[in-house]
Amino acid sequence: MNGNPVYYALALVAATLLLFPVAVALLAGWAPPGLRAREVRKPYAHAILCLYLQAPLNALPRMADLPQGVVTACATLGVACGGVAVAFLVRALSAGRRIATGGAR
Repeated sequence: MNGNPVYYALALVAATLLLFPVAVALLAGWAPPGLRAREVRKPYAHAILCLYLQAPLNALPRMADLPQGVVTACATLGVACGGVAVAFLVRALSAGRRIATGGAR
């Protein structure tokens, strides 16, 4: 047993409603006032998508009551997605600093 599937479903719904639309909007061209530069928006959007991807990777195998090895592999992939999200955030930070200082690529 992998726990109560209702909790995983709620987490998946919350991630889908809170993270996914923001990432899609950023990729479509919408930007809050602080993220007008495209070079900063895209890495932020990709980081948010990586964070969103953690929700289905952790919830769906548990909700389907898959074997423990599959659940562990998906959870490991979720942690890897978190690391990729950090890399995208670092890239966005460096792009923002480069734009703020007027430096070249």
